[in-house]
Amino acid sequence: MDLISILATVILLTTIGTLVVAVAAYVAFKLRDKRKPSKKDPTAIVHNPSEPIFLTRYKPQKQGSQSGNTVPAPLTSTATTAANN
Repeated sequence: MDLISILATVILLTTIGTLVVAVAAYVAFKLRDKRKPSKKDPTAIVHNPSEPIFLTRYKPQKQGSQSGNTVPAPLTSTATTAANN
């Protein structure tokens, strides 16, 4: 076998393998999509599908509000403070 036929065989086998993996992933996705949530699933009834389960929404405070929260001082490394002394 010459080099061209070996490379063509490798490319053909890689393409076929990729297609097989893609079909298997699609079938697994469809099977998972059809699966009904079990009663043990804590997210089945409590939350809406569009609502995040484990995350809480970040709501920044208004810029001008003085609600007692102060902006923390910027962090400085020990190398920067040692160089400034």
